Amino acid sequence: MTSATDQVQPADVWREADEAKKFLDQAAIELAANKAELDALLRIQAGSHVLDVGCGTGADVRAIALRVGPGGKVVGIDSSEQLIAKSQPPTGPEAAPVEFLHGEAGALPFADNTFDAARAERVIEHVPDPAAAVAEMLRVVKPGGQVLITDPDHGLWAPDLEDRELTRRIMNWWGDHVPNPWVARQLRDLFVQAGAVDVTVKVQPVVLTSLAAANALTWVGKAAELAALQGVAGKEEAKAWGEEILRRDAEGTFLMLGTFVVVSGTKK
Repeated sequence: MTSATDQVQPADVWREADEAKKFLDQAAIELAANKAELDALLRIQAGSHVLDVGCGTGADVRAIALRVGPGGKVVGIDSSEQLIAKSQPPTGPEAAPVEFLHGEAGALPFADNTFDAARAERVIEHVPDPAAAVAEMLRVVKPGGQVLITDPDHGLWAPDLEDRELTRRIMNWWGDHVPNPWVARQLRDLFVQAGAVDVTVKVQPVVLTSLAAANALTWVGKAAELAALQGVAGKEEAKAWGEEILRRDAEGTFLMLGTFVVVSGTKK
């Protein structure tokens, strides 16, 4: 049996920057409450220098720039040159200067002890080497500085559908459509192994009540067709499973639950 990753690669969605921006914008709308809680956990103040790893088109960079003010600085880095090209700095004298760079999370182009804090949101699930990314984020923050990372656990997405056995089968397989589907539950260990102290873990419930919301975070709308093509489910049962998702969405009864894991650590 072929795996989801044989035909479904997360990088595919980033090949077109316009499509990637739509994906990120929709996710931001659905996760507004989660993002507000995450922002409150980031220990920054006026004058802080902050790094956003996996900044996309820079929405979080711009928001942080307003928090740290003109005496601070915010740098966003992303592996997609197309998304970096679409990034825009904040406007107004109350915002910090910002910089957008192309680069990889596992090899950050900064000297040791550069930033007061570093963050990554829904990024480590995609990087080639999660341990290297966490270690690099700790390296570039100052002693006493914070690293804050959040990712979804792709083993915990739970849609409300009638066929429980088939849903378990497809969702367990579909979780592997990202390179690191379980990295959220592994983050605490990665922080500790990298030498972080005062490591804390929080979980955020995610409630999705539309297929658009679920697709923005999991692309579950593609799962039925691909499950049939790759032999994970029979053609007819996969078709019925996908049709139920569409019917529930049209009726307004679609529901999928998930969990984000938020890990914070401090550099010695």
